[in-house]
Amino acid sequence: MKIEGITLYQVRVPLTVPYVVSTRTIREFDPIIVCVRDSAGAQGWGEALIAPGYTSETVEGAWQFCLSAAETFAGKTTTQLREGIADRVSTSPGAASALLAALDMLEGSSVLFQNRALRIPLLAPLQGHSAAEINDEIDRLVEQGFATLKVKVGFDWKQDLERVERIQQATAGRVSLRLDANRSFKQADAIEFAERLNPAGIELFEQPCGSADWSANAAVAGRSTVPVMLDESIYGMDDVRRAATIDGVRFVKLKLKKIGSVDMLCDALDEIRRLGMTPVLGDGVALEIACWMEACVAASKIDNAGEMNGFLKVKDHFFEEPLRFSKGAVEIPDGFHPRINLDALAHYTTRSKHYS
Repeated sequence: MKIEGITLYQVRVPLTVPYVVSTRTIREFDPIIVCVRDSAGAQGWGEALIAPGYTSETVEGAWQFCLSAAETFAGKTTTQLREGIADRVSTSPGAASALLAALDMLEGSSVLFQNRALRIPLLAPLQGHSAAEINDEIDRLVEQGFATLKVKVGFDWKQDLERVERIQQATAGRVSLRLDANRSFKQADAIEFAERLNPAGIELFEQPCGSADWSANAAVAGRSTVPVMLDESIYGMDDVRRAATIDGVRFVKLKLKKIGSVDMLCDALDEIRRLGMTPVLGDGVALEIACWMEACVAASKIDNAGEMNGFLKVKDHFFEEPLRFSKGAVEIPDGFHPRINLDALAHYTTRSKHYS
């Protein structure tokens, strides 16, 4: 299939409510968006938000990667583009993934277009701190249908522990909890926190320590009262296989922007399960394009709450027919083929470049 043109955008979309994690407070999403068009006018779209410190990528480096690829492969074939960037996924995962995902959509991936209705349960962030805030927020989220909540920790282990205990009292067994430190604990503090956790209602403890600090994460996993999940430590299949050797690490989380194409993501999730761990999937800092793609993958590859909830956090939609959310789940109707809301795209674009 010949590529008629490639257009790159970077957008900045405000959140409805600031999203507080241990490393920063997020007030907007600013992903790179890729559109690949063929000679018949069909379009494929991909996106990736480059989060500081999440991988070795930088926003500017990813943008330059996409510019170079677009300039090189516009006018060539989709196969040439796919093969030309496949070996760059390990060093530029987000940028390469945005391009590969656009090709997946353009070429009609059977994973993205399954000809059946899909329903994927999602988790929701729980951000309250005081007892009153926690109680009100949990009641509201349960009413909306959520059965799994994510609690950000990694600030001060004693205060985190007290907050988790308040949350456990308020949930009263109504939901499961995922605790996420976003790699912010020192080893000693992470152990103090993890070995004091009451496991009741806690599904997992995510990424206690630094991305490259495998020994610290292993030490925490060995002492934690709940299973540990690795996220930021996982950049490829070698890391997945390494995680499988660590006692106490029972979950691995992936995102499309870390792995490459939709098929590569499916294969990686299968490998996690083959190695005896449980795969978790989803990007909480993504717009509808990536959330839709991950939801399509999750429908057949994941049996727990998806984390592809970023589209619920922003003030606007990028699909003409927005992704549906009902009773704690994203719902994709049979025959769904998203079309980009070009007015929203134009409104939020901060820079763009077209190659043909």
